[in-house]
Amino acid sequence: MPADISPVNNATPKVAEATVTGMLGKDGFLKILLAQMSHPDPLAPNDPGAFVTEIAQVALLEQMINLSNKMEAVYRLEALNQATALIGHEVLVTDGLEILTGKVEKILLSQGKVTLVVDGKQFDSSDLVEVR
Repeated sequence: MPADISPVNNATPKVAEATVTGMLGKDGFLKILLAQMSHPDPLAPNDPGAFVTEIAQVALLEQMINLSNKMEAVYRLEALNQATALIGHEVLVTDGLEILTGKVEKILLSQGKVTLVVDGKQFDSSDLVEVR
């Protein structure tokens, strides 16, 4: 009875692990590309077009990362802009147990997080229930 043998080129190579978020970053992609170039498959001829495609993918990945970073910056600025418009307004906020009424005295920005100061107490912007 013949043994069932799978072809060598169908073996799955071990790939560098993705980041915690499940996305492969630029550095990981470059490591994989370098590994592919350093250890070519002897059973598959090199495709010069594939190399150009992979380099283009690296450039595209870098541009997408830059765009994502810029969008995050715009989001933070918009959140700060909306929060500063609340200064002097009466608001309803929740502390997790009850809903409190007070006037927004100032806005704090720390590590990209907007905090409302209502009657001397700090509340996360997500604790805002209503603006009066």
